[in-house]
Amino acid sequence: MNLLYSKSFIKAALKLSGKYKNTLQEKIKEVKVAESIEELTDCKKLTNFSNAYRIRIGDYRAFFILTVVNNTVNFEYLVNRGDAYNKEYIKNLRRKDKGKE
Repeated sequence: MNLLYSKSFIKAALKLSGKYKNTLQEKIKEVKVAESIEELTDCKKLTNFSNAYRIRIGDYRAFFILTVVNNTVNFEYLVNRGDAYNKEYIKNLRRKDKGKE
């Protein structure tokens, strides 16, 4: 799969500690070599979204939009589990998800 990263995702990834940074790198490699979304571990489709998914990375959640046409994964957010389902993040993710239909 092709990978794209938002500025907020990159900024959050740079702030991670060693353990989480290594896990994130492993998950990104897993996404890159996967041929389909079903091959990803700890990945779930978000309810009431058409192309939005999340990957569990310890206490963090990585949210992404999958563009089926060119098999591109656009990582949008990397946030702590407690903040992951904040209304602001969900609203922005829903807006970006609608643009990819």
